Amino acid sequence: MAAVCDICGKVLRSASAEAMAAHKRESQSCTRVKTKGATGEVARLEEKLRAVIEAGRRLAAHGGAYDVVEANTRERGEAEKARVKELAQQSMSAAGWTSALLQGEENRFAKADEGAVESQLAAATAAERAADAARAAEEAEGEEGEREAVDPYGLLELEDRRWAATPEELRKAYRRLVLEKHPDKKAAQENGGARGGKEGGKEGGKEGGKEGGRRGKGGGGEGGNNGNGREGGGEEGGEEGGEGEEEGEEEEEFKLLSAAWELLGSEEKRRQYDSIDYFNDALPTAFRPRADDPGRFFRVFGPVFARQAKFSVARPVPLVGDDETPLEEVQRFYAFWTRFRSWRDFSLLAEYDTAEAEDREERRWMQRQNKNEVERLKRSEMRRLMSAVELAQENDPRLHRAKEERAAERELQRRRKEEALAAEKRAKAEAAEQARAAEAAAAAAAAAERASKDSDKAAAKREKEKARSALKKARKELKSLGEEGAAWRARASDLEAVASGLPLVEIEALHATLSAGDEAAGTDALEAALRKVLG
Repeated sequence: MAAVCDICGKVLRSASAEAMAAHKRESQSCTRVKTKGATGEVARLEEKLRAVIEAGRRLAAHGGAYDVVEANTRERGEAEKARVKELAQQSMSAAGWTSALLQGEENRFAKADEGAVESQLAAATAAERAADAARAAEEAEGEEGEREAVDPYGLLELEDRRWAATPEELRKAYRRLVLEKHPDKKAAQENGGARGGKEGGKEGGKEGGKEGGRRGKGGGGEGGNNGNGREGGGEEGGEEGGEGEEEGEEEEEFKLLSAAWELLGSEEKRRQYDSIDYFNDALPTAFRPRADDPGRFFRVFGPVFARQAKFSVARPVPLVGDDETPLEEVQRFYAFWTRFRSWRDFSLLAEYDTAEAEDREERRWMQRQNKNEVERLKRSEMRRLMSAVELAQENDPRLHRAKEERAAERELQRRRKEEALAAEKRAKAEAAEQARAAEAAAAAAAAAERASKDSDKAAAKREKEKARSALKKARKELKSLGEEGAAWRARASDLEAVASGLPLVEIEALHATLSAGDEAAGTDALEAALRKVLG
């Protein structure tokens, strides 16, 4: 947790008493305070202190009583230093807004036990409220000699708006408060009453003036008529008795208002302040989902991203949403936060004050160290934020549900593909089987046809052979009628010619006619056959 030195106003990273004591003992800023309230007097005292110390060194260098000179110098130097610190405490109230950095704290989640995130968020909220109450109590007490914590937004009466306040709101608030709190404006408004108060104060006396200064501004007319100095003159003369104190308070209040506007009116300075202004900066480091409480994720991470959204460069900033948020918006949300660009600036937490540098080289060294430290803090903060984004993405029930749906869809597509491949394989197998069956049937038909043809051919051949044999036999029998000693021996050559030219049936018919014994009929039949053959 950060702390602010009550002497020089420098922000310390550690709030421990040892760190504060070491800073006051070693830091030059505590002895070289320069503020608007007492710049001249502090500078003169510092110059006087340096002159005293330098004089002691010169005397010692010339061989004087070194111990005496050194002791005297140390005593005078400590006295001057105490005076410088006293003036610094009085004058630093003009820059009191820097003590608001005291409120910055480092929230971490310690364990990943069940319910740790919710309990730590609740504890952080309670701590925030307690811190607010403590700050209010401390400001109310206003212990003398201590610098009060001043909120620049509170000075502009925008403590409820804070970082959300627009530049126009800040400008209007400042202008309104300037008109209300400017010492010259207030003096002009109170001029009439102040005159009567001064006259009554002269008659009322010193005691009445002091009492009247505590009791208010309203006794001008009555104090002129009543001169006993206690009631009438005291109350009416209060402005003269308390005039110096009130004017100092008004001037101090106006300086604080001006300092607040100087801070918040500059975009760069305001961002630096808003970057470390107190808010619940807790980020979960572990999360255990519960099946019986699906809304727990949104209760834990919703406020986290809503609080961090104010640091985004890009606008508008997508938020977590709820369980009904469309998946496209959820994906855009994580894409945005994964590439999140933050304007958060930790320059006010830099370790070195360049105003303390004794020369240009030391100042440049301090600037480099501060730059490295600020960049390191920025990297650390971005790593912390990215870890929270990854944690949310890993445990988002909507993404889990979408992942399960995608897995189910992939499984369904896989099964459908397998079924389609199986159906295609079966169809191919059936087609191949049908092709084989058709081929077998065709082969069988061809074989049957070939067999039939072969059978017909064989039968035809047999018939042909039979016919040829019968023809040969018939021819032989017909020719035998013309052999030696036969009845038709004389006509043997004609029988030979007729046997060679007539078909089987006619040969058989002619043979039957010639064998019948009727010579005339046989002769006619032979002649007719011969004419047919010879044509």
